[in-house]
Amino acid sequence: MDSNYRQALTDAILENADHKKVIDAIDDEHITYNRSGIWVDTRAPGFTSSTTKVTDEELVRAYLLVNLISTYGYKASRSILKVEKVYKPVGRPTGKGGRVDILVQRPPSDGGGSFLFVECKTQDTFDNDLKYIDGQLFQLSLQEQPRPKYLLYYAVELRNGQLHDRRILIDTDHFPDFESWDSIGQPITDAIPPRYDRPEPKHFGNVNKESSQFKPLDKTATPAVFSRLREELHDVIWGGGGTSSNEVFAYIVKLILCKIYDETDTLPNHRFEFQRLRDDSDVNLPESSIVLTERLNRLYRDAEEAYLAMPQASTGPAFDPARLAPQKLAYVVGRLEGLSITDNEHHGDLLGEFFEQIVSQDFTQSRGQFFTPINLVRFMLALSDAVGQAEEVMNSKRDSQGRPRLPYIIDPSCGSGSFLIEYMKLVTGRLGTSEVAAKLPSRTGKAHSTWFGTQKNAWAKEHIFGIENNHDLGLAAKVNMVLHGDGSMNTWINSGLLPFGEYFRKGQSNVLGLANEDDGGPYEAPTNEQFDLIISNPPFSLTMSPDEERLVQLAFSTLASSSSEQIFVERWYQLLREGGRFCCVLPETILDTGSNINTRLFLYQFFRIHAVVSLPYLAFRPFTSTKTCIVLAEKRSRRDAQRFEEAWTNISDEIKTSNRNADRKEVFSQVIEYLEWSEDPIFMAEPRSVGYKRRKGLPDLQEENDLYAELPNGSVTSDGPARTVLSSFYVPSPLPPMADLGFWTNLKQVGLRNHLRLDPKYRWLWDHQQGVAFGCPSSSRALGEILEVIKLPRVEKGSVASGTTLIDLEHVGSREGLVRHDLPQVDTIGSQKIRFEDCDLAISKLEPYLGKVLIDPPTDALGSTEWIGLKCKTGLPLEFVAHLLMLPDLCEAYRRLQSGKRHARFDPDEFLDLRVQIPDETSITNIQARVRTKRTRIIKLREQGMDERASIDALYSD
Repeated sequence: MDSNYRQALTDAILENADHKKVIDAIDDEHITYNRSGIWVDTRAPGFTSSTTKVTDEELVRAYLLVNLISTYGYKASRSILKVEKVYKPVGRPTGKGGRVDILVQRPPSDGGGSFLFVECKTQDTFDNDLKYIDGQLFQLSLQEQPRPKYLLYYAVELRNGQLHDRRILIDTDHFPDFESWDSIGQPITDAIPPRYDRPEPKHFGNVNKESSQFKPLDKTATPAVFSRLREELHDVIWGGGGTSSNEVFAYIVKLILCKIYDETDTLPNHRFEFQRLRDDSDVNLPESSIVLTERLNRLYRDAEEAYLAMPQASTGPAFDPARLAPQKLAYVVGRLEGLSITDNEHHGDLLGEFFEQIVSQDFTQSRGQFFTPINLVRFMLALSDAVGQAEEVMNSKRDSQGRPRLPYIIDPSCGSGSFLIEYMKLVTGRLGTSEVAAKLPSRTGKAHSTWFGTQKNAWAKEHIFGIENNHDLGLAAKVNMVLHGDGSMNTWINSGLLPFGEYFRKGQSNVLGLANEDDGGPYEAPTNEQFDLIISNPPFSLTMSPDEERLVQLAFSTLASSSSEQIFVERWYQLLREGGRFCCVLPETILDTGSNINTRLFLYQFFRIHAVVSLPYLAFRPFTSTKTCIVLAEKRSRRDAQRFEEAWTNISDEIKTSNRNADRKEVFSQVIEYLEWSEDPIFMAEPRSVGYKRRKGLPDLQEENDLYAELPNGSVTSDGPARTVLSSFYVPSPLPPMADLGFWTNLKQVGLRNHLRLDPKYRWLWDHQQGVAFGCPSSSRALGEILEVIKLPRVEKGSVASGTTLIDLEHVGSREGLVRHDLPQVDTIGSQKIRFEDCDLAISKLEPYLGKVLIDPPTDALGSTEWIGLKCKTGLPLEFVAHLLMLPDLCEAYRRLQSGKRHARFDPDEFLDLRVQIPDETSITNIQARVRTKRTRIIKLREQGMDERASIDALYSD
């Protein structure tokens, strides 16, 4: 029960001057109909004579009865208006029985017989109960003879304090049964026939109020209406199968683009094309779904030309009748036609949120093509101080003609536009206020009124850019921006890695199409250098077509033969102006593997790294488990990049002159010292939680958010009662270092280790733990003082001695140092193996954090090549050393050492650099004795467990 809804209906009834003709009395509890104006079936349950309880649905019926008299000219008479006439039950929900809410009959003077057969619903049941329309109207009305001319499915909604009718009128002459109506898309005649006449439906037109020809679009739809609409559009188009989720997504996006174009480009006082028109010969008949489909295909072609920056027009129909049944399309158009998609009176960003739900829930995400969760989007915008930068540029920067400007922002792999949408919201919300305008000088103030005036997001059409290679997502980005208030964003449906000339479009902003050729500086390929901010989550391991790869080779130089994420790093350099910043997601492999050192050198030369935030594996699950980082960096000046290159060349030559190899670590350290970059601070963090846990096909689970705190209004803040990554970065005085919430390092520290790694897990181990994995730093010793790595002999695949024992990684328990009792015996191996000769211990370098260690492995056994052979250099007991290597602190240190993808490995040399505290001799003897005792007990318990397991198996064979 909705008290506001009831009160609005009651007030409307009582305020109608004709209400007494059909209603004697109405209060909060009961309603009594006027027996001279209304006939009530004596068999109607819930009625005492003509009195019944007040319910939401009863008030809807009373409201309609009053309006049938006052608005539509029907006479209040027992012979004409009948209520709750009882029939044999058919197609009704359990317990209701066969009754019609209102039956309007013709007067005897007009031949008698039934005319209008009405089923009333509340605003909450209208949509859900549509599934009963067959039984409640089509089938039940067959018991009324002669058959009523019209069936009416009716409800009243309360929106923004106003009551709105919802009507579906069906002519039984044209549609005698549900199947005939459903088969052509359930056409809606939104009208009630006046006094036994034909209905007078009007087409929707570009008018502000109803005219003699047209009725306006509804701008009052609530969030509930759009939520219901989204589900209905998907369900109808999908139709239980036959159409993939991404096809459904594409059709919905194209339909919305057609609707947007129709609403924004139709002349005033002209008819909209996005609607199911009436047949010229009979207003009760809709145009055919085929004709409607043809018109929508024409409408889409016009919309595509007007809105989309595509290399060439799409081929084939947008709505292919062979893929999408025309009656389905007609149904969807019928549900959308009366709602305004570009304008809504409801507070908030209702239309944008409606579309974001479509994008996030209807597009099937896959590896390399998925949406950045909003928590990460908001964090990256806050980390890069995107709004603060926008304010600074507005107040102090000018364009090439000396005019005030705002930052140019781009996402070269924008997906559905999440970063750009959120950025637009933040900038408009913070800068587009009268308070900000009042503090601006005159010239900037005039620009401000243009940017944030009548159309609050007008600034975006010039300053926001996006490129997306996937056609469906690129189209979604365009529609997304339009629904958030900007109709002219520069969105290119194309690769984000093409030569800049490929983005030149006649009649559009050509900022992205500008290219500066090589001027002999430190970078050889053409650059754009127009953008102040790049914020992006590029696709990982992108596969290019031959044509695209050829164009990419023309556009890039340094990293052109590398993976797509490395090439995007170079593209960001090309796009940014000096001092511009990127805040982007990258796979952690870019920052931690030896094979990517050239990419890191490119970053160090051309960018000043401000922050690296390593995200947990769950950040993008279940769509990918790739370990990712957020990197914030600022483009260095051309002069600084040139100095780096010159210093590198000179120092390398000096080292070679002294007959030494020019080791990159040594060269890098000397270069940054010479350039005085050594102390440049770099913020690092590896948060444990990002505020959500994603689930495929289900809503996210909410969790603690280590990234940022929120104010009561939901906005991101660097303040808060608890420390976060964002507060650690922005608090003026550095907070105590924490591996998860934040610590600081610098390029000098980076230059102290091989491969110049930039991942937070690694930097914490060496820069803050000084390589100490366990114990007190002052009394720690390097593992290399205790152990040495020995080369284990390789055995090529093929035949081996019969009955050879194989010890693979899976045969060893995590942090146990024990092998399975049932090790396989082989006489053939399918891949290269090692033999455990002359080693005391073996440790796995693959996923080393699992702590898999072999103690005194048999010399004649074979094992995986992932085993590293170790030999003790001291007299320390073997079990003592082995269990030292399996301590949780050591396993965590191995994790920080490892590099690469999910199945990562560590460098054995760096393993030996780890430092541990070794107790005195007496303590070692005591620990060793107790370790042996406990190992014996563990082995015995394991044997007992295996015996019990065998006894369970035996139960099934007894």
